[in-house]
Amino acid sequence: MKSQSLERGLDVMELLNASQEPMGPREISRRLGLSPAIVQRLLNTLTAKHYLRRDPVTRRYSIGYQTLNLGAALMARDTLLLEARKELQLLADSMRIDGYLGALQDKTPMYLLCVDGKGPVTVRVHPGSPIGLHNTAIGKAILSSFPDEKALELLQMEPLEQSTAKTITDPEQLVASLHRIRTDGYALIEDEQVVGISSVGALVGDASGQMRTAISVAYSKHFSPELEQRDVIEAILGAASRITRNCGLTLPANFGCLN
Repeated sequence: MKSQSLERGLDVMELLNASQEPMGPREISRRLGLSPAIVQRLLNTLTAKHYLRRDPVTRRYSIGYQTLNLGAALMARDTLLLEARKELQLLADSMRIDGYLGALQDKTPMYLLCVDGKGPVTVRVHPGSPIGLHNTAIGKAILSSFPDEKALELLQMEPLEQSTAKTITDPEQLVASLHRIRTDGYALIEDEQVVGISSVGALVGDASGQMRTAISVAYSKHFSPELEQRDVIEAILGAASRITRNCGLTLPANFGCLN
């Protein structure tokens, strides 16, 4: 049985976390479809526990510092995050490429970890940012872990953004491309999310069956001509394999190509 108050409180936190600006109680009430009285009680409780902050002048609310404790504890204890950071940092140090860990839990794709490769061109995202399943290597790697019917369902949940001229927005065409990813064991995109940026992604196993995870790296072939595509592919496959093995994870039954 769900706790309605808890669910509503989490809805408030997620709304404020996604907002670029602090929000007032009336706006929160309108956005969530809750009465002002209920929203104010939730805000009072979350603020008292320091999960939210209230500006004394504007009386608007934003995410509080207590959330940092939760994130720090997770980063320090979660084996997947620890192993992924270690592997992506090695790639960042040796090849100067940006690295990412992402997951699809239920129907929400998001970045969990980002490592700056200090290269001449970098693509910055933040943990918690949404992942495009259709225009990123990490998203396509995650999609490839599902049967075609489920992948199509996920792609049809909302309109697909046309990020560049090369972005594929036809769900049927995207699903057809997943067969190649399953065979190769990796997803490769070039200029599909950002012009001039290439990205390679590979699936990481999941012990629970509740979450699909993958890692990816991004780099510019123009500004990093020393990087051979084959070397990048081998590096990301090796990293994904070690993360899967070191975390004691397994790949989905329909995805047997990662060695």
